[in-house]
Amino acid sequence: MFRDSDETERPGEWLRHFAEDASAHRALLAESNGLAIAAYRLARARCRAHAISADVPTLSELKTAADEIALRAGLDRGHHLGVLVADCALAGLPIILPPSFGSAA
Repeated sequence: MFRDSDETERPGEWLRHFAEDASAHRALLAESNGLAIAAYRLARARCRAHAISADVPTLSELKTAADEIALRAGLDRGHHLGVLVADCALAGLPIILPPSFGSAA
């Protein structure tokens, strides 16, 4: 069992849980109350697990995490990036956006 702090303090171990437990993505989705927050949490943990860690994921990292969660949790992969970004913004979660995103969304 993982503590809430493992996601930020021990992201490598937290991420390994997703590789080892087939139901982990569904549990993250349920715990996060939606795809945007679940994807953000997964993307942020991946950023923190890198040799040069970061606390804020990019739009690409958010999309990759959302695609993975959707695939593993059996969801439709037709989510719109603009909705993911808006949901994260409403939750106060920063994302690094490309300069062209505002005009593309």
